[in-house]
Amino acid sequence: MPASGHHAGDSLHAAGEMPRRRYLAAGLVLLVQGLCIFAPMAVLGGAIQWPESLDFPPAQMLPLLRDQVSAVRLGYGLYLGYSLLFLATGVVTVRLAARPGPLGSLALVAIGAAVASSLARAIGILRWLTGSLALADAYAHPGLSAEARAAIETTQAAINAWGGAIGEALGVALFAAIWAISASLLILRDRQLPPWAGVAGLLAGGLVAMPGLELLGIAPPVSIVLSTTGVQLWFMALGLLFLRRAARRPAAHVRIVP
Repeated sequence: MPASGHHAGDSLHAAGEMPRRRYLAAGLVLLVQGLCIFAPMAVLGGAIQWPESLDFPPAQMLPLLRDQVSAVRLGYGLYLGYSLLFLATGVVTVRLAARPGPLGSLALVAIGAAVASSLARAIGILRWLTGSLALADAYAHPGLSAEARAAIETTQAAINAWGGAIGEALGVALFAAIWAISASLLILRDRQLPPWAGVAGLLAGGLVAMPGLELLGIAPPVSIVLSTTGVQLWFMALGLLFLRRAARRPAAHVRIVP
């Protein structure tokens, strides 16, 4: 029966193509994630001296936001997209790091941390696209009294502190570190990816966790830009690894002779 051999070969070929497509999609997602951070850094760095401006006093920051409102919307909009993409990055990395089949508790912890990180980052970014811009408009109102100006400055300082704790300390640092460390332990345990990927991930996870020390009143030994850059390099390394696997020629399927 020649037809049966032909169909069996097609099935084997399709089975070989599926992992390649997954590696290709994952590789592209991680490379985009790794490179995307440079877009908001370029836009906001040139417009409002980001990330140094995160620590500017309200009297300096509010006029700057109003003067550069278009760049602020563009830069933080790009940053929001980058932060939400982290959820896809977290899920595909865990799926390829784990053995085929249902995900275990370690993988679910990693995915849960990726969800929490993306949400916390988004909340932190939205403080600049909503409340801070509204306060910047109010601060520029002509004839504003000294008391009203002081009240706006106090409100802006509170919003920035609250949003920064959620976005940077929790989202960028704590939850991202939990994801990176959990995913790295998964890589080392299930051995679906090379050991160096897990070791590098543990180092990146420890680095990205350091800015979270601010929640304990401890000055972090590295800046959030440096810690984030370390994770971005790991993303790009994983992306290149996945693309390399996607580029491998599929094993020749065995032709069934009738």
